[in-house]
Amino acid sequence: MSPSPRSHPLVGPACALLLLALAGCASDEDMGPLIPGDTPPPRTCAVDQDCPNAALFFCDTAVARCAPACRTPSDCRADRRGEYALPECDGSPLGCQCDLNRCLPGVCAADADCGAERVCRDGACVTPPSADLAVACEVTPDVVVGRPGMSVEFSVWARTREGTPLVPREGATWRSLAPAVKGGGTGHGAAFTLAEPGDEREAVEARVGGATCRARITVLPAEVPPGGVRVLVVDELTGRPVPLATVAVSSTKDSVTASTVTGPQGAAWVPATGEVALSVFHPSYGYLTLARHDATGARDVRLALRRNPLDRAGGVRGAFDAGEKPDATAQALRMGVAGLSVPGLPAELSPEALLGPEREVEVGLGTSRRRLKLPSGAGVWLAGTPPLEVRAPGVAGVCDMSPDGELEPEAAVREGACGTRAAWALQGALPLRELPLNALEPGTDPLLLLGQLVPGSPRFASTVLRDTRFSLAPTPGGDTGTPELDAVEYPRAVSFEKGGVRLAFPFAVRVPELPRYRDAYLDRAYVLATVAAPGRGLVPLGLGAATNVAPADPNTDKDARLSDAGLVLVRMAPAHGGLEGQPYRLVVAATSGAARDGAASAVATTTLVAELPALDFDPTGARPVDLRSGFLGIPEDARYNFDPATYQGLAGRQFRADVDEDASLVRVVFTDRAGRRWTVLADPASAREGFLVPRPPAGFEDRTAWGDVLGSRARLQVEVLVVGGPASKDRLGPSRLAAADGPGLEHVSDLTRAVSALDVGRPEVTWLYPELEGQGLVRGSAVRVRVTGFRVGSGDDADGQVRLSLRGGSGCAGTVLLGDEDVSQGQGEVELQLPATCSGMGVTLTAELADPDGVPLRPPVAAVRGVDIP
Repeated sequence: MSPSPRSHPLVGPACALLLLALAGCASDEDMGPLIPGDTPPPRTCAVDQDCPNAALFFCDTAVARCAPACRTPSDCRADRRGEYALPECDGSPLGCQCDLNRCLPGVCAADADCGAERVCRDGACVTPPSADLAVACEVTPDVVVGRPGMSVEFSVWARTREGTPLVPREGATWRSLAPAVKGGGTGHGAAFTLAEPGDEREAVEARVGGATCRARITVLPAEVPPGGVRVLVVDELTGRPVPLATVAVSSTKDSVTASTVTGPQGAAWVPATGEVALSVFHPSYGYLTLARHDATGARDVRLALRRNPLDRAGGVRGAFDAGEKPDATAQALRMGVAGLSVPGLPAELSPEALLGPEREVEVGLGTSRRRLKLPSGAGVWLAGTPPLEVRAPGVAGVCDMSPDGELEPEAAVREGACGTRAAWALQGALPLRELPLNALEPGTDPLLLLGQLVPGSPRFASTVLRDTRFSLAPTPGGDTGTPELDAVEYPRAVSFEKGGVRLAFPFAVRVPELPRYRDAYLDRAYVLATVAAPGRGLVPLGLGAATNVAPADPNTDKDARLSDAGLVLVRMAPAHGGLEGQPYRLVVAATSGAARDGAASAVATTTLVAELPALDFDPTGARPVDLRSGFLGIPEDARYNFDPATYQGLAGRQFRADVDEDASLVRVVFTDRAGRRWTVLADPASAREGFLVPRPPAGFEDRTAWGDVLGSRARLQVEVLVVGGPASKDRLGPSRLAAADGPGLEHVSDLTRAVSALDVGRPEVTWLYPELEGQGLVRGSAVRVRVTGFRVGSGDDADGQVRLSLRGGSGCAGTVLLGDEDVSQGQGEVELQLPATCSGMGVTLTAELADPDGVPLRPPVAAVRGVDIP
């Protein structure tokens, strides 16, 4: 009998548990237009012998259909198949791939795959599209502000009359229009150097066919007055100057010594000498601080701010391919996930802005119905029924038209009311009869499961809509400090029903040794395959994943499909949808499942970013991709004193961490309850020694605080980065990145090679019982609270305990109880017994977090409940 690939029995639970996944699932069921040319014989079957030739076909029992089989690519050619030749294989210059024992049409990944006369577009070899088809184009960046000598790389996107992306082989013709810049040439991109100072003007032009587009340039004077620092403040994602931002200089003792406000060009001069904290504050943007900046040696600085991520919200709503209604014997469950490309470092986005808020969906599974929790960008539905509408949140950026028509395009850009990103989707289907009854078991990590299964199927497809414009409106509830993302409207509609390119390139990645966190190796690794689109961000095209549990050692577990431990199988699509020619990037992340299982656990993640020069069809992993670098260690001893006075060995507002020796940049990020941030940049030496976070100037909220009436602490995340080249001499710290003639903070994501992050979160305590204020209790009742972001216990690795104090009533006042035992198997629940002698109406119970000695934390973390005890 011929080899008979079967759908993996876990494909069902993987798709049904699609919560945070970055890919969709597919079975070997026909996926219609998603995979052009894949037309299996119509003959139905029950076993391989029912097919015309059991040596050339196998019975795909998932859909009871004969499919072309192979062991090598030669089994797909006409000279081997004879009367059963496959036109989709013999009529294509790419032939067919033997992918998991199935003949599938070849897919190209680069123009070089198609010979001298053709180019690769949407995975197929085609006649080169003429540049004369271009009727519109877009230069990115389209606005630049800088000083003489600054070098800028420009790219161009072109579109046809129908609005579809156009990628001509020859690219664009570039030229300078003003003395402000020098440069030119031809190609999809060009480098220019800022030259003569002058106000904003159109200075760079790209011509694609008959379409022209331009970038506006402002060049500041080269000279900086002595005795201070010139600070240029720009929007990280649009390049526009940020006027009316407050630039403040703080002494090493965190007090503000000087401040000024940026002008229309986003620049300001502020008096400063020696070592200072240099900060920029603007209510609509995240605060930014350069800790321990040398104001005497670095007097010309360029800082890039990111807008507050939750002040405005919006994006796109989309529809997947519903699929044809199957017959009664082959009911199928379809699923998909969609999003908008991610600009900059993913850590810059809030989780809500990255994935969308969760929602409950109901899916019919045979005779039963299941309710699933999915992010708003994911959908699961029965084939033949209308698919769920998905919603993908977007990040503000540039648009050449205001999507809602209410503002002029430039006004919308400057208000953060619009954006243009690449919309993407991955989708597929699964026969219902292959869905196990225990598919929805709790505790499953869906992204991990999908990442292990996606490489084992040739039937996944990717869709990209490169130039997707959308609007963003003020977030409901944002003015009260509690954004309501569930109430956000998405007026822009897109469709993922047509097009798509198969994830035709399986290959292995050699994952470096995994670091340890809290004396245990990180237990899972994910590989995300992307393409980097200038001005758009990273676009996911595929993924893979592996565990590290058997044994728990520095290497990921051995995959039975591969030769060694430490190898992760990945499957991805080539760049398509107008992204052809852009660089591929692998994002390899390792983390631990402890954060999923324990309420007290911080989230530790370490990531490598590597360029992928070319795609390789290597399903056995014989030629694994070597990342040529190792993970950074987790900064697990990072600490910050949120109290203004000295506390636990740290001065007031002091941060300290023993970070990895290979790091070049440390980012300390505080986030308040409205999602607004304060990012502090420091070099590793300053982090090890410790530095102070300055106080904000009068009139600005302190975003190291949560923003509630209690004055509790903000959420804290610590990131350690390697920015720059592989050699230590090439690595870039905050001073070089922020220098006016440096690469620019807005390019940190493009230059980052490794990131290690510890999301410390924030400690909280909430009441579980009594549930309600004023609730009646019997004497001697047990009360229960839940603690998150804080390790309750008595061991060396514990943060402390819960302290319960009683006030009012009879026999209650002055009673203090301590609890250090989690009674809920890692869910952070602590139970304490009230004394039987305590009674009365209006007794106040105050639960607060305390250190191992029972001393309350500073600032306090507490929850109060009033009860009646008759």
